[in-house]
Amino acid sequence: MGDPGSASSIKRIAVIGAGPVGVSCAKYLLAENVFDTIDIYEQRDGVGGIWNLSVPERSRHIPVPQTDPRYGQKVQDDSSLEFESPLYDYLETNIPKQLMAFSDVPFPEDDPLFPSHQAVLRYLEKYAQDVKHLIRFSTAVTDIRLVVDQATGQERWNVVAQGLTRKKTTSAFYDAVVVANGHYTVPYVPDIKGIAKWNATYPEVIIHSKAYRRPEDFKDKKVLVIGNSASGLDIATQIAKYCKGPVLLSARSVSAFGTLPPAEWREDVDEVVDFLSQEEGNRAVRFRSGRIVKDLDSIVFATGYFYTFPFLSGLLPPIVTDGLRIRGLYQDLFHIEHPTLAFPVVNLKVIPFPLSQNEGALIARVWSGRLDLPPTLEMKQWELDKISQNGDGKHFHLKKFPQDAAQVNELYAWAEKARRREGLENDGQGKLGTRWDERQVWMRSQFPNIKAAYAKRGEAKLKVRTMEELGFDFDEWRKTAQQKDLDMFREAKC
Repeated sequence: MGDPGSASSIKRIAVIGAGPVGVSCAKYLLAENVFDTIDIYEQRDGVGGIWNLSVPERSRHIPVPQTDPRYGQKVQDDSSLEFESPLYDYLETNIPKQLMAFSDVPFPEDDPLFPSHQAVLRYLEKYAQDVKHLIRFSTAVTDIRLVVDQATGQERWNVVAQGLTRKKTTSAFYDAVVVANGHYTVPYVPDIKGIAKWNATYPEVIIHSKAYRRPEDFKDKKVLVIGNSASGLDIATQIAKYCKGPVLLSARSVSAFGTLPPAEWREDVDEVVDFLSQEEGNRAVRFRSGRIVKDLDSIVFATGYFYTFPFLSGLLPPIVTDGLRIRGLYQDLFHIEHPTLAFPVVNLKVIPFPLSQNEGALIARVWSGRLDLPPTLEMKQWELDKISQNGDGKHFHLKKFPQDAAQVNELYAWAEKARRREGLENDGQGKLGTRWDERQVWMRSQFPNIKAAYAKRGEAKLKVRTMEELGFDFDEWRKTAQQKDLDMFREAKC
């Protein structure tokens, strides 16, 4: 490829997706003032990505088990899984708005401390206004192929897209591509012993959380929720208000990113290891402990999603194999062999909006020639070291606290090393990202407790605007904090 550090080699950029991450990255690219073209491809008719609530028509009918990361990829119209958001009717953020927001655009003061999905979409529509003219709405990218100019050795990306209104196919060449289409498309339902036959015997009892929309649908039902991610815990809490008896909550480990339903509303159970035949019990499952539960009316799998990029299926070696991680990335961001391909916010358990700012700042600085990537061998070694630390599977992209806070601050510090250029904002530094201070890191450490205190307010919670109203005062805590508590600031690179 041409020199990725040469500003003259990258002039035309495509951004795939006008969700929060794609819009954020586009802002940083625009702020560099050196790129001739920045086109944003968005298959929906508005900004916001997954924050656009939709009816889960196809998600209700996925196969059980569902272990294929390429499931549903051939459909290229508005019935595709790509168009079905994982959001649900009463969803509100599990992150305080002061921590969740982009650093340069705060949430409205009148919004609750944990805004509704409708409020987030309004926020994103406002945030996207200054790049909206770059967006090609109702346009689905179907293929991205690498083409090398034989004369110059310069890589170019051929982006093929389909207009979903007039069904017109277009093709255009770009020097670099930001892949920001998200990773909440293809659901994962594990292949547990007996589950396929059980699902055939009791159709529509099992759903993935992507098909969940409202707790009233579970009124007077005996319900098991499998998985304790943030969405699993929130869905279990909602269902518990309506279902028969306590909601059964099955998990293999303690949740790192959510608030448990009240103890009186739930019954904690261990891992499901067997879906039993009718002879062994009606709608029955066996847990690892040996306990058997019968007469289940509904089972919700909150077991996550596969990474999948169908429009990059021609890229070799493949960036996705089993769907558990993206292969060949440096810093979970730049493709090592082709650094003109970037994948912002692929990490799990992170705060996506501020992370997208810092990764967008890095992408823009590298592609404008103000910041250099390490040699290819060094980037490959980074990936190997990450495998030795996190494994080669579903934990590869995981960032638990305080790793996620450290990532935000490390990326900010990296972007600060970029060469200054006259005419850019901030005295030539360019558009800045987010740097978390001690107060933000402490809020990150406390937000499951903050959310629990918020939920206890009932309907009155909607009047709460700050964490201090719930008794979480950083300045008071700091006065009496022990050294072991303060160590998190060091680990978070404050």
